[in-house]
Amino acid sequence: MIRRIAGLILLIAVLSGCRKPAVAQVGSVPITEEDLTQRMKVSEIYYPKSGQRYVALAQLIQGYLDEEVLKQLGYQVDEATWEAESKRIDESTKAPDILKKIKDVYGLDHKGYIKTFIRPVYSGRYLYNEVFLKSPEFQKEERAKAENFMREVQAAPDQFTEIAEKMGLKPGQLLVSEKEGIQPYEESKKKLEPAGRPMEPAGIEQAKFMIEKVKNLQPGQVHPEIIEWQEGYQVLRLVGKEGEAYVIGSVSIPKKDYGEWSWSYTSKIPVKINDPALKAELLKEVGWTSKLKIE
Repeated sequence: MIRRIAGLILLIAVLSGCRKPAVAQVGSVPITEEDLTQRMKVSEIYYPKSGQRYVALAQLIQGYLDEEVLKQLGYQVDEATWEAESKRIDESTKAPDILKKIKDVYGLDHKGYIKTFIRPVYSGRYLYNEVFLKSPEFQKEERAKAENFMREVQAAPDQFTEIAEKMGLKPGQLLVSEKEGIQPYEESKKKLEPAGRPMEPAGIEQAKFMIEKVKNLQPGQVHPEIIEWQEGYQVLRLVGKEGEAYVIGSVSIPKKDYGEWSWSYTSKIPVKINDPALKAELLKEVGWTSKLKIE
């Protein structure tokens, strides 16, 4: 019995000795040399000549920081989540050739594919698009500004510009057309130089959406609902029409700055880098890493 115990202890010691220490760790997530190698190859596919260790490390650190924030906020992050993300990417990718090249990097190493490609993609996408932009809690101050402005201009729509300026907001006028898209009203009245050529229409779908909101208003009326875009809130007032185009008064309230918001969480997450040379290169080459809580 004693010999068996001794043999077991020796085996554990040998196996532990064979394990290579992590190159780095972000919160509870270790980053191995193999992780870096795989991520370097992925980076090279996206950005030729970027396949360097410090670049791969920066990408993985960012991805795992986002993942740790999701965990802190109580969102589910587990194997089922990552497999669902992998399936989503397979079904919705607009760059199948690039995705194939990425998968070829991993071959049969599905675990590596999930860890160094799927997880960073998922955490960055979900934290920004689904949590930060869509959470009423995180955007309540900005939403309140839009609601306060809406309340005042509904009572005095003819003072749209004056009320906006009084509240520290920036009013503007847009020329909105289903054919020409959206452009600043004053800029639209400028003539092109002889050698110039018309700009490509911008925001056709957004223009159609805005026209639907104002087409039944009388000139001078404010659309009664705040429009929420991905990046902010907008209040619209119909000024009038020029041919088929609508002249629209607009005030936009941007949503909270994502970088500032995310750093309020990520700056508190411990990051450990065990390779001194790699650590020095990362801090020298990647500016945002100076904000990390490096141990």
